[in-house]
Amino acid sequence: MGIEFEKLGIRLGRRHALIALALLGAMWVIGSGSDPDPAAAGDGTPPGSMAPASPGRGARAQGDRAQSALAPAPDPERSGAPGIESTAVVAPGAQPPVRESDPPPAASVRPARQEGPSALLGGAIEREVARAVARAREGSKGKVHGSNTVVSVHVRDLEGRTLVSRLARSPLRPASNLKLLTCATALVLLGPDASFETTFLTRDPVAEGVLEGDLIVSAGGDPLYRDGSDGSIEDWIGPVARHLRELGIQRVQGSLVLDEGEFLSPGPGPGWPDPKEYWKEYCALSAGFSANAGCLTATVLPAAPGGQATVRVRPRTFGLDRKGTVTTGKARSSLNVAVGANSGGVTVRGSIPSDVSEYEARFSAPDPVELFGHAVVGSLERNGVSIRSGFRRQRGAAADAKAIAVLASPMRDALVPVLRDSNNSVADQLFVATAHGVGLGGTREGGLAATRRALEALGVTHEGLAQVDGSGLSRDNRVSTEQLTALLAEVLEVGEPATELFLEALPVAGISGSLAGRMKAGAAKGRVRAKTGFIGGTSGLSGFVETRDGRTLIFSILVDYPRFSGLNNSAWKPMQDAICEVLVEYTGG
Repeated sequence: MGIEFEKLGIRLGRRHALIALALLGAMWVIGSGSDPDPAAAGDGTPPGSMAPASPGRGARAQGDRAQSALAPAPDPERSGAPGIESTAVVAPGAQPPVRESDPPPAASVRPARQEGPSALLGGAIEREVARAVARAREGSKGKVHGSNTVVSVHVRDLEGRTLVSRLARSPLRPASNLKLLTCATALVLLGPDASFETTFLTRDPVAEGVLEGDLIVSAGGDPLYRDGSDGSIEDWIGPVARHLRELGIQRVQGSLVLDEGEFLSPGPGPGWPDPKEYWKEYCALSAGFSANAGCLTATVLPAAPGGQATVRVRPRTFGLDRKGTVTTGKARSSLNVAVGANSGGVTVRGSIPSDVSEYEARFSAPDPVELFGHAVVGSLERNGVSIRSGFRRQRGAAADAKAIAVLASPMRDALVPVLRDSNNSVADQLFVATAHGVGLGGTREGGLAATRRALEALGVTHEGLAQVDGSGLSRDNRVSTEQLTALLAEVLEVGEPATELFLEALPVAGISGSLAGRMKAGAAKGRVRAKTGFIGGTSGLSGFVETRDGRTLIFSILVDYPRFSGLNNSAWKPMQDAICEVLVEYTGG
């Protein structure tokens, strides 16, 4: 049994009884009834203020997250209302814990005991660990060393044999490796065909084109985000507006009422980065409602030198005052555009060279629910349905109201943003929406309960697991490398299309996503599909390796070390890449 990495042809066992157990009682739709993974130390920018973009040509701002336009490698290698009778499901785009202060396990860099045929493999990995710890000690001038650093490694094959186990049962911060659990939980509990559902309801009659009351919206946790879009939500709301017009609704006499139900209120998670970083994209908040994954997207287009550049902010309606201007500089001048948003407004200011085609930046909105309300009211009005009294938030408003439209977005569309691009907000939306979809409540506690339920269904222990978000941004999350490899092994047994969707969404070494710039020259290029992870003091890489002789190995590497700038690039990522090269050469002896 193995994985055919080339063209993602997959030879896998199926576990239908397991999936039946996992889905028992679960809902098939959701909502009915700087490194690739950012969160490093702050840059001193106050909350809601702006930081200048790095100079470049035609740059696309990503906060601290590296993204790639490359796709995954194809070789080698998403109650009654009078006068209203119908309910439609509209598809988007349709056209008519452990404390941080706790010390790491003792003897954290002592060579792990290796036995049997994998002893040579374990020895080779120990040498790479020793080199990395030496580089970290040198780079930190002795502040980071073997006694205060944990390097955990676990490697298994598809037959379930452990090949390397190095401190593999120690629960450590996973950073964005936690996104593997978030996506696997959604696929196992909800299935690959699940959807986020946002339901539109009312109790009031329609007369002469007017809904004589409120249009209520019930939350389903949809991020309303599509990879590569400009941040607009017209593809989602346009079809809703068309259906409302078909029902005879051209004007709503009351308000758009946002019912957040039992979803959490938007706010930073426990153990999050410093508040000075909250304006950045990777700190975008999650909630029952969101738009553009809780972010604003600014696109700047230069004019002639000396002229004022054109600035577009999406979603088009966002409820905040616009501030600042961007001037156009000479060709090959510096690109210096600062962005930010807080309750006082949205600022885009600076200068852009005349020879840059465009510049795009994403940054966190102050409140995703408020952003959703403003954006939806504006989009409905642009599409022929006016709302007289704007929007208001009211939990419980949907009780006993009649559904008249359901906006359904495929959950699978979240996998690539979460796994390949490491989008934190989309991951956090998926985390709470999955819990909501299986009746556990759209909260952090519900998300943890959902993950535990999925792990139990897969036969993976959740002992020591701590999870407060879906992204891994929090420093309070904990998981072991042994748990991660066990999870990945079981994902391979879930069967198609879930397994294929999961594998296709992972970055590929030297080719796509957050691994596009790594392992570009060696044997590991195109042979590693894995999730990267980084927050200050934590580095991780977990996934799959295809060896030269066609075996598939499952691995996880997590590093816990005192926060010291630069070590992830100088020590830990090179170590992870070198270990992947070692695994590629493994022959079983």
